[in-house]
Amino acid sequence: MFYLSPVARNLLIANVVIFLLSGFLNDEYITRQFAFFNPILPGSPELLNPNFKIWQPFTYMFMHGSLGHLLSNMFALLIFGSGIETFFGSKRFLIYYLVTGIGASFIYSFVNMYDMLQFSPDSEPYWMLAATPMVGASGAIFGILIAYAYLFPNNELIIFPFPIPIKAKYLVGFYAVYELYAGIQGTSMGVAHFAHIGGLLIGFILLRYFGFGKSQY
Repeated sequence: MFYLSPVARNLLIANVVIFLLSGFLNDEYITRQFAFFNPILPGSPELLNPNFKIWQPFTYMFMHGSLGHLLSNMFALLIFGSGIETFFGSKRFLIYYLVTGIGASFIYSFVNMYDMLQFSPDSEPYWMLAATPMVGASGAIFGILIAYAYLFPNNELIIFPFPIPIKAKYLVGFYAVYELYAGIQGTSMGVAHFAHIGGLLIGFILLRYFGFGKSQY
């Protein structure tokens, strides 16, 4: 029987329910309120982004832009979340999930501000960057991936449709290199690659320096 731990299960349910509700409600209003907008407008006299709300670094994690986006994140949570929660304990797992997700939003924000500084505050590209929000649990999901690779580095995984097993440490390492390359090159537009990198980085710091690498037992 497949075991789904309580916090992982509740996070999965919350993401699915919020996705469905946002489809029935005013999607534009929901996005404006709960997606993550960069709080700072660098170089602009306004300085603070009027679209930013203090709760957005938390709420953006429960919103998704498409069904495919939702399914890919929830699949990773389903596969890896319970093992990490069992190792951490439910309380530490929830803290880890939320901190990696929130941390990812701030790392994304720093990169977004750097991109905005490449343009004049009077230009269209500047305001397109300012007005484009980020949604999705990917930052926290990448935190879970680095935790799995850190705690169970030699576990072998098979990635469909390739029948060749690969150790978790190599898979996540290759994934991290790809995300960094894609973020720098600007490939896969609309994908917040540096939020993914942020989730990996914050997760590693928590595992290495804040005791999350130790079992609850």
